[in-house]
Amino acid sequence: MLQVQSLYKYLTATFLCLLLFCIVSAQTGSLNVTFTPKNDGTPVTLKFSQSLLKFDNPHGYWFVNPHNGDRHFQFMPESFYGDREADVAFISFHETVNDFDFYEGGGNDSNSVTIQNKILTVSAPEYDSRAFGNKPMHIHINSFTASEISFTISGAASLRMINSTSPKGTPGTISGTGHFFREPKYILSDLLPGCNCDATIYAAVYDEENNVRTASPCEKALNNKLFDAVQKAMAPLFTNVQHTGEGKMATGDINIVMMPGHVDINVPVKDRPYCTSDYYQNGLTGFNAQKKYFSNDDRFGLRFMRTVSDETLGVTTDATANTKRQAAKVDSLYKLAAAKKITMEQYMKAAQEAMTSMSGNSPDIKKLEAENNLYLTIIFNPDNKTETDLKLADKNKTIVTRNIKGAAFEIFSPIAKDGDGNWVNSRQAIYFGRFSAPANANNGGAGFDVKTTNAGYPANGNKLSIYNIIIKMEGGKDLMDKAIANIDFNALQELITKQ
Repeated sequence: MLQVQSLYKYLTATFLCLLLFCIVSAQTGSLNVTFTPKNDGTPVTLKFSQSLLKFDNPHGYWFVNPHNGDRHFQFMPESFYGDREADVAFISFHETVNDFDFYEGGGNDSNSVTIQNKILTVSAPEYDSRAFGNKPMHIHINSFTASEISFTISGAASLRMINSTSPKGTPGTISGTGHFFREPKYILSDLLPGCNCDATIYAAVYDEENNVRTASPCEKALNNKLFDAVQKAMAPLFTNVQHTGEGKMATGDINIVMMPGHVDINVPVKDRPYCTSDYYQNGLTGFNAQKKYFSNDDRFGLRFMRTVSDETLGVTTDATANTKRQAAKVDSLYKLAAAKKITMEQYMKAAQEAMTSMSGNSPDIKKLEAENNLYLTIIFNPDNKTETDLKLADKNKTIVTRNIKGAAFEIFSPIAKDGDGNWVNSRQAIYFGRFSAPANANNGGAGFDVKTTNAGYPANGNKLSIYNIIIKMEGGKDLMDKAIANIDFNALQELITKQ
């Protein structure tokens, strides 16, 4: 008897669950609007239905950000909507109130409505500052929850034929409703270790085609944490190494600049709390970043540029008249480079051309460039072989050392001259974290020699942890030594999760 009752309860519960599932999954959203031309034209109706949206569908996504009360809604057709048979809509708004007005291309740029079929498109009217009685489109929010949104559209609108070349659309009015349903949950990132941050992904930007979305507060906190650590680690370079005087730089002075496209860390240090996040704008990250380990290989980079002496350049005071003219040209180029009026590459090229006509032996400009420049980049959690491997300058003199406290190892390959007479910069990489022992290899595709190693990660580790760091340097050996002597490695090592 007990078994029959248990079976009955089980079947009843199963039936209720299935019934509830059918009810939830049967929720179908819709959009239904009618455009009426201003001059008593024939009304046009556009409508379509939308099944229950998945919680991670970037084509139908909305949320209320609890940190600032912002409400964001984004709706668009699936990819390849051009092959559609039904009507489609592009709707996006970012508001905190239930009622708001907007124009297309004016006012609040985050608000946009476009509804179309294969022939025509209906949108908000364009704003015209010269027009009297300019009227906007109006949206009223009826309900806004994690699982449901309902709104009405009214007011002014504009109709255009898709293939029309006319600069203006037909004015009119619009009326209609939108009602959509989605799974009542959000995507979560991992928690930043040691930080009680909000892991919810409030994706104001959720772009599958461009593979980006808004970062969660936890992901933003990690980015802030990395910036603060790198800034602290590299600050001694700007204090102890970089030339800070005014006017012409003296021989041997070093100027340090950010590499193009990299974050500028040479700004006043901020003592920010560990879990700092700007909830209003968290920046962008990879579309599926929450599914894999955080990785960054193109954010932090520095370039050292050292001035070269006149003697090294071959410029002398007792030269012939022709040599003096060329020396004056080189000096002018030098001043332009020191004042950052021309790039180092432009300076080297022009100076080499000037010195070829000077009497005596001209210096090896390519070697000077290799010895008096240094490029430094920092890689967090390398995720491919290109990032972990070190391209070698001289494979026969490459060494693996363990001189830096806390590092797994360092690899150094000294400057070398190739078969074309060019100089290959000295290369050095410092590895912190878990890495396999370096081994000799050759990059088959490009044909250069490398020291190859693999980064190690735990099978189910936290996606926002820093497990491995590589500092790669390319340039003059003595500049590398200056950099190593002035980098606060402890600030970077504190980022690594010990597991």
